[in-house]
Amino acid sequence: MDRRRLVEAHAQQHGRPPPPVQLAGTLAHVPSMNDLVRQHTALSDSDLEWLHLLVSEWQLLSDLSFADLVLWVPTRDGTRYVSVAQMRPNTGPTSYQDDMVGHLVPRGRRPLLDAALDEGRIVREGDPEWREEVPVRVESIPVRREGRVLGVIARNTNLLTVRTPSRLELTYLQSASDLAQMIAAGSFPFPGQQVDMDASPRVGDGLIRLDADGVVQYASPNALSAYHRLGLASDLVGHHLGQVTAEPAPARGPWTRPWSSSPAATPPGRPRRRATTG
Repeated sequence: MDRRRLVEAHAQQHGRPPPPVQLAGTLAHVPSMNDLVRQHTALSDSDLEWLHLLVSEWQLLSDLSFADLVLWVPTRDGTRYVSVAQMRPNTGPTSYQDDMVGHLVPRGRRPLLDAALDEGRIVREGDPEWREEVPVRVESIPVRREGRVLGVIARNTNLLTVRTPSRLELTYLQSASDLAQMIAAGSFPFPGQQVDMDASPRVGDGLIRLDADGVVQYASPNALSAYHRLGLASDLVGHHLGQVTAEPAPARGPWTRPWSSSPAATPPGRPRRRATTG
């Protein structure tokens, strides 16, 4: 058997696609998510569009989680999973040095994937895995659409640099947990939104966490700095974000304030205005 066939046999044995034919001086073909989903899975075009919406926004989940994300989808015959997308965090070390897209693993080899797919819940059980002397915590998040689980996100956190988390990091992790719950419930991503990875929010630019009424519960240092540049004199916490944001805007004639006129809703460091109707 020649070297080429040996490489292909080894790749198939270990759940990896065989290497593509490559001309000298050219890059090998990297399969797209469209290619992998249509070749290996039974997902419909609308399901595929849902996955595109998800991966256009999941840098946010990766950065809030300080974790790598790999999207696994069951194959058409249900005996394996194929990895169709991967994301590394900007906020922490990666747990994967190699690209995972295009890998195939048999069902049963990764029990957390099986549990998340079969039970439709986020699975966090188990001890950390060791990869090249690096401990990695693995969690599985089901990706739900219209009551069906399309695939599973494996969230992989490199534990080598774990330390006591700061208030900022705890807020990141809580926000990541909330977002993961939304994905598992099928309420994220939002249907009908335009796919634009360049326009997706970046955690490092600033994070503001609100309650259900729009009142700020936490603002990161970068978020607070941005509002200071707009003219805010003090903290954001405890104030209505919409009102605080609207206050520095130039007046354009008579307007009606849609927020509460109670003293608690008045932006810090600014006198209250009387709302007028026009």
